[in-house]
Amino acid sequence: MAFVSAAARDPSRDAAQEPWSGKAMAIVALCFALNMADGMDLLVLSFIAPSLQNEWSVSPAQLAIVFSAGLAGMALGGLGVAPLADRFGRRRMVALAMGLMALAMVVSAYTHSVAQLALVRFFVGTGIGTVLACIAAIAARVAPRKHRNFAVGVLQAGYPIGAMLTGFITAWALPLFGWRAILLGTAAVSALMVPVILAVLPGGLDAGASGQKTGIGEVISGARRANSIRLWVAAICGFMALYFITSWITKLSIEAGLPQTQAIIASAIYNFGAFAGTVAMSIAGTHYDVRRLCSVLLAATAGVFLFFGGVSMPLWGVLISAFVMGVTLQGGFNMLYPLAAQVYPDAVRATGIGWAFGIGRIGAFTGPLLGGWALGQHWPLVGIFALFCGPLLIAAASAVGVSRDGDAER
Repeated sequence: MAFVSAAARDPSRDAAQEPWSGKAMAIVALCFALNMADGMDLLVLSFIAPSLQNEWSVSPAQLAIVFSAGLAGMALGGLGVAPLADRFGRRRMVALAMGLMALAMVVSAYTHSVAQLALVRFFVGTGIGTVLACIAAIAARVAPRKHRNFAVGVLQAGYPIGAMLTGFITAWALPLFGWRAILLGTAAVSALMVPVILAVLPGGLDAGASGQKTGIGEVISGARRANSIRLWVAAICGFMALYFITSWITKLSIEAGLPQTQAIIASAIYNFGAFAGTVAMSIAGTHYDVRRLCSVLLAATAGVFLFFGGVSMPLWGVLISAFVMGVTLQGGFNMLYPLAAQVYPDAVRATGIGWAFGIGRIGAFTGPLLGGWALGQHWPLVGIFALFCGPLLIAAASAVGVSRDGDAER
C-alpha cells in the first residue's frame, strides 16, 4: 500500500496521466484554425502565380522574388517578433500579427508590379512567422504533457488544410473573379480571426512574468546549444525542399503535363497528403520517438522526389504521387515543431521555436529561388527535383541527432 501511495504522489506520473480540459482543447483548436489561415495567406500566391506571370509578363525567376520576400518576412517574424511574446504576451503578439497579415493581404490585392507585391508580401510573411512560433509554444504549454507532441504536431495540419481549401476555391474562383478578389477573400479570413484570438487565447501564458530568464542566450546555452544547431540545420535544409514544392507545385504539375486547372487540383491533393501525414505523425508522436519519425519521412521524400520528376505518369499517377509527397515531406518536416518544443522550456519556447524556424527561412528563401532558376533554365523535371534530395538527407540526419538530454520539462 505504501508503494501505491508513493506512486500516486509521483509528479511525473500525475503529469503523464493529466487529462485534456475543455479550455485546452479549445485553445489548440483555435491554434489549428490560425495555422489554416497562415496556410491560406502564404500559399495562395502559388495558386495564382501562373495568372500573375501572364498578366504581368514576368518569368518564373522574377516571380520567385515575391515568394522569397514573404519568406524573408517570416524569418523576421520568427527571429525578431516571436521572441517578444515570451516577454510581453503571446495572445497580444498573435493578435497583432494576424491584424498585420490581414492589412497586408488587402494591400497586396491592389499591387501592379513584382516590386510592389514583394514589398507587401514581406509584411504578410512577418505576421505568419510570428504566429507559427507563438501558437506552437501556446499549444505545448496548455496540452497535457503526454499529449504535447500531438498538440504541437497536429496544429501544423491546419496549414495544409488551409492551403488545400484555398486551392480548390481558387480553381473555381480564379476564372470567374480574378486573382485580386481571391487575395481580398483571404484577407477577410485573417481579419475575422483577430477578435476570436482576443476572446479565446489566454493572457496568462507570459513566461517572462514568472521571473525565469528569457532571450536567445537561454536558447543557445549549455546542453541546448548543440540541439539548437541541429534543429537550425534541419530547418534550413527541410525548408529548402518544402518551400520549393509549396511555391512551385502548380508550375511543376504543369511541367509534368497537366493543364492549369488540373495542376491547381494536384496542388490541393498534395496539401491533403500533407494534412494526412501531419495528423498521422502527430498521433504516432505520442508513442514513438519524433526524431526518428521526422528523419525517416524526410529521407523517404528524396525517393518520392526522384520518382515524381523522373517517371512519366497519367493524371491519376501525378495525383497519387503528389499525395504521397505531401505525406512524407510535410508530415516529416512538421515533426520538427514538437521536437523543438521538447528541447526548450516554456520560458523560452516561443524564442527557441521562433529562432529555429526563423533561421530555417534561409532555406525557405533560397529554395524557391533555386527552383525558379532551374525552371527558367528549362532543366528536366528530374534534375530540378534532384537538386533538393541532398538537403532532405541532411535534414533527416540532423533531426535524428537531436539529443533527448535537452528535453524541456514544461
